[in-house]
Amino acid sequence: MEIKLEELQYQEVAIQSVIDVFDGNIKNTFDNACFEGIRSNNCTLSVEQIAENISAVANGNAIDHHTAKITGENELTIEMETGTGKTLVYIKTICELFKHYGFTKFIILVPSVAIRQGVLKTLKTFERQLEDIYGFVPKSFEYSSKKLNKVTNFIEEQYPQIMVMTLASFNSEDKILNQAKREDLFANIPFIDAIGRTNPIVVMDEPQEGMDTVNSVKQIAKLNPLFKFRYSATHKVVKNLIYRLTPYDSYKQGLVKKIEVLTVTEKNDEATLKLELTEIQNGKNPIRAKIKAWHQSANGSIDFKETKWLKDGDNLGELTNNPSYLNYNIERINKSLRTGKWSVTFTNGTQIFEKQTSGNIESIWALQLEWLMIRHFTKKQKLQEKGIKCLSLIFIDKVANYVSDNPIIKNLFIEKCKSIYAEFHDGQTPSASDIEAIQGFYFAKTGKGEFTDNETSMRKNSDVFDAILKDKEELLSYGNSVANRIEFIFSHSALGVGWDNPNIFNIATLNNSYSEIKKRQEIGRGLRICVNQNGQRVYDSLEITDDERINQLTVIPNETYETFVTQYQEEIKEVYGTTSAGAGMTHTHKGKPQNQVSFKRNQNETVNQAFKRFWKALSKKTSFSVAFDEEALIERSKEALNTIKIAAYQADVTSRSIGSISESGIVDEFGGTESYKLKANYSALDLLEELSENTGLSYITTFRIIENIGSINAFAKNPPQYIHQAAALIKNIELEEMLRGLDYHLTSETFPFDFGDFVRNIDESGYVTTPNRGVFDKQLIDSDVERKFAIGADLDDELICFLKLPSYYKIPTPIGDYEPDFGIVMKRKQLRDGKESEFYFVVETKGTNSIDDKKALKESEVYKIQCAVKHFRTLGVEVQYKAPIKEYQYFKNEAVKDINALTEK
Repeated sequence: MEIKLEELQYQEVAIQSVIDVFDGNIKNTFDNACFEGIRSNNCTLSVEQIAENISAVANGNAIDHHTAKITGENELTIEMETGTGKTLVYIKTICELFKHYGFTKFIILVPSVAIRQGVLKTLKTFERQLEDIYGFVPKSFEYSSKKLNKVTNFIEEQYPQIMVMTLASFNSEDKILNQAKREDLFANIPFIDAIGRTNPIVVMDEPQEGMDTVNSVKQIAKLNPLFKFRYSATHKVVKNLIYRLTPYDSYKQGLVKKIEVLTVTEKNDEATLKLELTEIQNGKNPIRAKIKAWHQSANGSIDFKETKWLKDGDNLGELTNNPSYLNYNIERINKSLRTGKWSVTFTNGTQIFEKQTSGNIESIWALQLEWLMIRHFTKKQKLQEKGIKCLSLIFIDKVANYVSDNPIIKNLFIEKCKSIYAEFHDGQTPSASDIEAIQGFYFAKTGKGEFTDNETSMRKNSDVFDAILKDKEELLSYGNSVANRIEFIFSHSALGVGWDNPNIFNIATLNNSYSEIKKRQEIGRGLRICVNQNGQRVYDSLEITDDERINQLTVIPNETYETFVTQYQEEIKEVYGTTSAGAGMTHTHKGKPQNQVSFKRNQNETVNQAFKRFWKALSKKTSFSVAFDEEALIERSKEALNTIKIAAYQADVTSRSIGSISESGIVDEFGGTESYKLKANYSALDLLEELSENTGLSYITTFRIIENIGSINAFAKNPPQYIHQAAALIKNIELEEMLRGLDYHLTSETFPFDFGDFVRNIDESGYVTTPNRGVFDKQLIDSDVERKFAIGADLDDELICFLKLPSYYKIPTPIGDYEPDFGIVMKRKQLRDGKESEFYFVVETKGTNSIDDKKALKESEVYKIQCAVKHFRTLGVEVQYKAPIKEYQYFKNEAVKDINALTEK
C-alpha cells in the first residue's frame, strides 16, 4: 500500500501562511548564504517587515491581535487539530521555503521516540510523491551521536537538509553535541555551535511536551534558530499565532472522524469509581466528612486524595478545583439506623458509603474490553467490504497489567476474545495463537522511571514493536505478516501524543483513575480520516446518518459520559474561551446528542436592506484612552479605608451540658461563653505587599494610601479581614477613576459584513427559532433570558429585524473585550409628521433591569456596560444602547421613550 498525498485546501492555507511571513526576503544562494564553508539560512527582512507580515497573515486568517499574541520574537505558532495532517503540513512548508527563499537548514524537534518515528515514517512514505510535486525532496535523517558525519553534512551541504532529533539528544551539557573537547569536532568548536552557525529553522512538534521549560529554552537557543515554528493542537505557549484550525472547524468540514462516547459503567459510577468516604467527625459541631476525590492542580495534573472536612452544602467541584464535580453539592451526611453505616448523599442523587472503595475495577475493565470488541468486530465486518482495515487502541494504567507474571488486562482480553470472537467470525473459535496475533503493544518509560517495558520481551517482539511505530502501511493492510494481523494496540502513555493511525476506529482507557492523557490528545489518536487498501482517504458526506457513517471513532472511557465530556469541554474552553469549538459527540446510552443545525439568512429584501443600513452605523470601530488621576485615587482610597470597621479577631469557648435525653429530644444547658482576643502574625509590610498584589497598584502608590491612615487599629484587630475589605474598596475606586477618565475615539476601521448561512453543532438549548423578524431563521442563545427576549422580539410587529450579534463584534475596554447581545432595527411613526423611520438599538440582556442590582451583576459586568455606554455615544445618535435588560417588554417601553424623545426634537 502507498498512502496517497492529497492537496487539501486547509493545509495549503497553513503552508502559505508561513511562506507569507517571509514575503520580500531575498532568496538564499551559494553567494549570499555560504560563509566559511557553512551554508546557513539568511533572512534579509527587518524586524519591522517581519512584524508587519506576521500581523497581515494573522489578520488574513481572522485571528485578532490579542488571540495571536503578537511578539517581537522570531517564533510562529500554527495550531491544527489532531488528525488533520500537521506533520505533512510542516514537511511541505519546508519544501516551499526552499523553493521560495532558498532556506536549506531545518531541524524537526520532537519530544519522544514515538513522534520521531512517526515523522521519519511520514518523510519516507511521501518522499516520491513530494519529489513529483517539487522536483526535489530534502535530505532527511535521524540524529544519532554515533553518526556525526551526517551532522557535518547537514552543516556544509548546499542542498536542503532536515535533521530529526529529540530534545533529549542535546538538553544537557554532557551530551555529545555540547562537548567542546573531542577529536572529531567541526572547525574546533562544539557541534552545537557549528549547527548554530547555520541558523536553522526549528520546527517544534508538540512543543507543549517539555520544550518551554527554562532549560529547554536555553538549550534550543544554542541552535541559534533563524525562526522557531510551533505545531500542535494543544499549545500551552502561544507566540505569533498565524493559523488556527479548531476542533469545531475540523468537525464541521468533515476533516476528522465523528466521536461516539460509549459508556459501560453502572448508574452512580461516580460514587464507585471517583469518590470514597474515608472519615466522619461526629462531635458537638455539625457532622463533617472527609472524602477522597480527584483534585485538579493549577498545572492540570490530577491526584486522588482526601478533601478537608466537609459539611452540608459544600460543593465538591469548588473544593477540588475539578469541574466534573461541580454538580456535587452535599445534601446530607447520615448514619443508617438499619445498617449502622455512614453515608454522604449529594443533591444530584449520588450516594457513597463509609470506607467504600472505588469498586471492582477488573469487572469494569472486562466490560470495557467486551464492548470494545463488539464495536471493533462489528465495524470490521462493515469496513472490510470497503477495503478498510479496522484498528483499536487501548490505553492501560500500568504495563505490568499486560507484561508480567500475572497480566490482568491481557488475561481479560484473552477471556473476552474467546467468548466474543466466534459471534463475528462464522462461529469459528480462535486459537491461542490467533488471539496473540491480533495484539500489538508499545510501552515506554513513565516519568517516575517505573517498570514499563521488559527489554527481553521487547527484543522477542521487535517485529511487533516495528509494526506499530514503523510499518504504518503494513498495519493498515490485510495479509499474513505480523503487522497485517494486528488489530488491537496496547499502550501505556507513549502513544498518547503525536502518534496516530488513520484507521483507529475505537479507543478504550483502562485505568483505575482518570486517564492522565488530556481528552483532546486521547481522542486525537483516532480522529484522522481512514484510508483504504489503495492508500486513498475515504470521506463521508456531511448529511450521512450515523448508521451509514464510515469515519466514526468510538471512545470507551473509564468514566461516565458526563465526566468525560465535561473534561473535554473544559479543555476546549481553556483554549478557545468557549466549549462550542469542540468536536461534536454522540452518546449511545443516555443524554441528548448534539445536532448539526443550519442557520439560514432571511431572504426578505426589506429585512436585508434595513440590516445593512443598521450594520453600517454599528460597525464603526473605536479605540480608547484613559487619563488616570492618581492623586484622586489616593485621596479617595484613604477616605474609604478610614470607614472600615472590623470586629476583633477572637476565639469563643462555649459550654453546653446535656441535661436530659427523652423521646421528645435532648435538653441541654448553656454553661457560659468566654471570649479570647487573638493576635495575628501580620505586619505593616504584609499590609503593603498584599494590598499592592490584590489591587495591582505599585508599592509607592499603595504606601501613600496606607501611610498615616486612621484605621490602623482595625487592621490590627483582624488583618486578613481588613485586607480583604480594603482591597475591595480600592478596586472599586480604581474602576470608577478609570471610567471617569475613559474616552473613546472613532477609528478608520469597521467590523466586517460577514453574515452568510452557517452550520453549528449544538443541541436545542443552544438556539431559538426566529422565523418572523430574525436576520437568521434561528438565533444562538446562551441563557433562558436571551431565549425569552428573542421570542418576544420575533413577535413584535414594529421590529423590522434583529439578531444575536456575532462573537467577533467586540468592544475594547480597559478590563477586556465586551460582547453585547442583540442588535435591533425598529420602525415607528414620528410624532411630528407621522412618517415611518428606522431606529437602531443594541441590547445587553441580564437577569435584571437595574444597573444597580449588585446581586444580579458582577462588578466587571457593570463596568463593561458603563464602558459600552461611552462607546455607543461615540458612534453617534443613530445607535441607542440599552443595558441591562431582562424582559423584552421592558426594552420595548424604554425604546419607545427614546424614540419619542428623538422625534419630538
